[in-house]
Amino acid sequence: MDFNRFDSAGFVINWCARVFERRMAEALRPLGITPAYLPPLFTLSALGGTTQGELAKASAIQQPTMALTLRRMERDGLIVRVQDETDHRRAIIRLTPQAEALLPQVEALAQSINETAFAGLPAEAPTQLIELLRQTAENLEKQQAVAEGVL
Repeated sequence: MDFNRFDSAGFVINWCARVFERRMAEALRPLGITPAYLPPLFTLSALGGTTQGELAKASAIQQPTMALTLRRMERDGLIVRVQDETDHRRAIIRLTPQAEALLPQVEALAQSINETAFAGLPAEAPTQLIELLRQTAENLEKQQAVAEGVL
């Protein structure tokens, strides 16, 4: 039996992700941001302020990667770190007014790219695909947790 990468879920998902990321990078370039900023940007928009650890967990991004991304976002004026009023050892990360002003444009770009990706497909396709991918990710994360002895 020959392996055909185009019949492999992992290959096709990775291919799709790379194409989405390239399209987003092109679209975001005039705004001065990168696709790496999107998970913290959207998560902070939804949650308000939070700690770096909580943000990493909510964004499903590893701590070291989140730390580097937040450093760049801070440098670019998109986030600020403020001392937690209840625990002065913790910093709360918040979006700046500059980042909040960019959100509608970023959301519109993401929506446009998503619409392009699903052009010509049945109306229910986006919802079905997203649910299938969400379940796939949960299955893989659960398998990893079992392998690591967490579950």
